[in-house]
Parts: sequence; C-alpha cells; structure tokens
Amino acid sequence: MIIKSLFVCNSEEILKEYNFNEVGVNIILGEKREDHEETNGVGKSTMIECISFLLGKTISNFYTTNEKLLNENIFIALKVDIDGNQMFLARSFNSPKNGYTLHGKSLSFHLDEWKKVSIGVYKKVIEKAILQDEQEDITFAALREYIIRDEKTGFNDIVLPNRGGLNQYKLLNYLFTLPSHTEKNIKTFRDEIEKLNSEIKLIESMNINIGDLKVKEEELTNEIEEYNRIIHQAKTANKYNNDTNRYSEIKYELNKIQNEIFENEHICKQYQRNIDDLNKKVSKIKQLENIEMFYKDIVGFFPMEVKQNYNKVQEFYDFMVESRGSYFKDKIAKLQTNLKELNTKKKELSAELEISAKIFKSNDFIEDISIVMEEQRRKEIHLAEVRLRISDYNKRNQIFDKINELQHEILRVNSMYYDEFQSYSSIVSGVKKLFNNLMEVTYNQHGFLDFEYDNRISNAKQTTTGRIKISCSIPDERSHGRLHMKINIFDLTWFLYRCINKYSTNILMHDGSYSNPDPHVKGTLLKHINSCLLENRIGQYFVTINKNELLLDDLQEFESKGMIVAKLDRSNEDKNRFFGFRL
Repeated sequence: MIIKSLFVCNSEEILKEYNFNEVGVNIILGEKREDHEETNGVGKSTMIECISFLLGKTISNFYTTNEKLLNENIFIALKVDIDGNQMFLARSFNSPKNGYTLHGKSLSFHLDEWKKVSIGVYKKVIEKAILQDEQEDITFAALREYIIRDEKTGFNDIVLPNRGGLNQYKLLNYLFTLPSHTEKNIKTFRDEIEKLNSEIKLIESMNINIGDLKVKEEELTNEIEEYNRIIHQAKTANKYNNDTNRYSEIKYELNKIQNEIFENEHICKQYQRNIDDLNKKVSKIKQLENIEMFYKDIVGFFPMEVKQNYNKVQEFYDFMVESRGSYFKDKIAKLQTNLKELNTKKKELSAELEISAKIFKSNDFIEDISIVMEEQRRKEIHLAEVRLRISDYNKRNQIFDKINELQHEILRVNSMYYDEFQSYSSIVSGVKKLFNNLMEVTYNQHGFLDFEYDNRISNAKQTTTGRIKISCSIPDERSHGRLHMKINIFDLTWFLYRCINKYSTNILMHDGSYSNPDPHVKGTLLKHINSCLLENRIGQYFVTINKNELLLDDLQEFESKGMIVAKLDRSNEDKNRFFGFRL
C-alpha cells in the first residue's frame, strides 16, 4: 500500500490537503516565524496520530470529545494506492467506532456516499492492503506500534515497554523476515507440561501411600465377600426383600385409593348442593303464583309483559329441576357405586398391609440382616474410595509418561527449529551488513546487531526456548540522542531490507525521534535513506522534525529534493496548523 495524500474535511469542503512522496522520505516539518515562537503544538504528532487512526488505531478520547472537531463535523481521509488501484480511507471523529471506504478517483465530502463498515472490518481492509501475505498470529494491529513509533514510549528501547517478550520478538522476527513461530510452538508443549505438573502436585498433596492402600483394598474386599456369604445363607433374606417391596407397593396403592375416595365424596356433595339450590329457586317462583290476582285487584288487569316474564321464569326453573336435577342425581348414583368399590378395595389393601407389616414387628432376625446389609453397603463405599485413590496414584505414572513424551517432542521440535534458523544465516548476515552500513553512513562507526536462537531446554517458567533473541547496541548509546538514533537505525534496517527485497510492509513512521540526535548526523542519514528508497523504487519513510533542529544546508537540500511534505506553524491565524485551526 502506498499513502498518496491526507485530507482534513468537513461536509462542505477540503480544509487541508497534504500530498506525500510515494517513494522516499516524507518530512513533516515544524516551523516558527519568530525566534520566541515554539514549534511544539503545531500538529506534527497530530498528523502522525491521524494517519495511525486511518490505519486502524483506536481514536483517542482527546479527539472524540473535542467540541471543535465534533461541531465542525470534521473527518480525515487518506488517498492510497493498493496494487495499482486507488481508494480512499476515512474516519469521522463523530463516529469513532466505524471506518469508511470509497473506491474511485475523486473524494466525496458526504460520508453517506462512502461505504460505512465496523472498525473490525475496516482493520481487515488495512491489514490485507499492508501485509498482503497472510500469516497466522501476525496482524497489522500488533505490528502498528513498531511501524509507527510513538514519541512518548517508542524510543526507550528497540522493544516496547510493558509487552510480553514472546509477542515482541515474534513481531520483530517477522519484520526481519525471520521465523516468528518457533518460541510460540514450543511454548505450547511447555504449557501442557506445566498443566500436567500441576495435576501431579495435586495428587501428591493427597499424601497417597500406595502400599497402605493396596492392603486396605484387600481387607475391604474380603470383608464384603464375608457379608455376601452371610446374606446369601440367610433363609429369610429373599422373603424379607420381597416383603419390604410389597409393603411399599401396597402403601402407595392404598394412598392412591384413599385420595380417589376423598375426591368422589367431594363431587357428590357438590352435586347435591346444586340440586338443593334448584329446589330453592322453584319454591321462590311458586310464591309468585298469586301475582296475577294481585295485579287484577290493584290495577284491574294483568299486564301482558309481566305475565310473559313470569311464565318464562317459571318454565326455565321447571326445566332445570327436571333436566339438570336428573343429571346431578344420575351422577351422584354413579359416584356412590364407585365409592362402594373403592371402599371395598381399601379394606382389602388395609388387611394385606397389616399382614406385610407383621414381619417388621415380630422377626428379630430380619433386623440383624438389615444391619448386615447396611454394613456391607458402607464397606463397598469405602472400597470405591480406596480404589479411586489407587487410580489417582496410577494416573500420576501415566502423567509422568506423558510429560516424558512432551519433553522428547520439545527436543525434536527445538532441534528442527534450530536447523531452520541456521538456514536463515544469509538473511541474518545481510541484515547485519545493512545495519552496519547505516552506522557507517551516520557515525562512521560500527554497531552491534545480533540474532541468537535460544537453544536451552529447561522446565523453568521463564524459559524462552525457541526464541530468536535480538541484541542491538551502538557506541555511546547512553545519551538520549544516540539511543534514539540507535532505534531509528534498528527500524530502518528491517524497513530497508524489506524494501530492497520487495517484501510487503513498506511504510515506516518515526515521530519525534530526530529531536535529540546530533544535527550533523540527521541530514546524512535521511538523505541516505531517501536515496536507497528511490534507487529501489519502493518504500515510504515518514518523520517529524523541527526546522531549528536541522543544519541549514540539509534543510535547503531537503526542500530542493521535495522531501518536506508539510510545514506546520502557528502563523496565519493558526491556519498553518495541521487541522487549519487550533484545537
């Protein structure tokens, strides 16, 4: 992927446009018009941060809560070239959890014309464009902090602070095109061994004495066999078991019948109450038989409407007494028949239950057998516990066998990976030569860059078997300027190696790393890198630097060669800042 341009936009226009060298060095320069002015805060780091946001980094709260950016509906966009095809990538500060893509030759100010995707999908687009070759466990999100070095934490050492060593060296090995899987794969075996060792410690914490357990197992087995013999010889044992089972069955059936009796009796009572209610209604109707005479004596005639209502009510209750009353009486008769059968069955079961219960009341021998059977059950439980502990002990031996197999596999795989690393000797040699070439150009000195395969086999937790360790140092690196330059040259080594050999990932950004080094060496290194990239026709190197930190001759040469792509300062009412206004 080639970064061609960076835009700061709102929904109406392009506020700022920055065009980059598609091959070579891109210097983001901080200027000051007056001696008393500062170059800090003009937007150099902001520009690098925005490019990083556009390459998938999470937008920080400083931007997503800034009223100026939100009210102006500011969004940023990159014009990029991916395998000869132009497209635009955008992020909006009002919508930080999304990304926007647009294919075509022209930039649209209206984000609703872009394809809006989740940040996860957006990152996949970036990753495919930059890495190209898909490799398991290597993502651009993880590599980004090495490709875009942060001025606050990125230049303390070649590795980043507060990150796991395994992942750090895996990523750096990938950038140097060395094997990046060796330590992780061996650690998989070591993690399994550690898990198995934890199981062994758990078993050993049980204080298992296998000799005592074997003796106890034999004792319990003999005791249980003796109990089985006693129970088998008892003549009443089978009868006792049968009687106890039958007793339980009878008890269950008796309870079931008793419940049916209660239910039927309740229904009978309900039906009888319904019949009584109907008879009461009819009695009340009959009390109205003289209503016709009453009306004739009082008003001289019997109103037709009253007569009709009276007749209807009387007919209804006559019908109810005749039909529903007969229905309820028939139901009651059937239920009473059923109750008679149930009570007979209840009487029979009660008698049988009483006979079955006699054995519990009269036979002392059965009580003895019950005690024997309970003791036998207790011994069987104890025997199961003993055999479980014996099994755990035997499992320990199986675990030891598994550990031995895994350790043997580590030896085999480690030997194979070491041979693999040895086959990369030409790459290691080329990388070292490139590093020292950069050191000679910059300081006319040699530095030290070495790659060592950790071949040690150990069970210790901190073991790094399979790690390809990287050591890097230069003379007098204890000074900040030299330390920063060491990291610059370290990164430029893998960057140039990838560009020279036409590998993917041809972008490198350093923010603030040129502030402390000696002004006489900065220009020399930057001009050399620019020449190398132009010679190989691939690679973009972005750096931020202040104007007063460069020699005048170097600055003039940078300008003449078009290496300065942005000049940022506080002048022109802050319009020369990165966003074109002050945040």
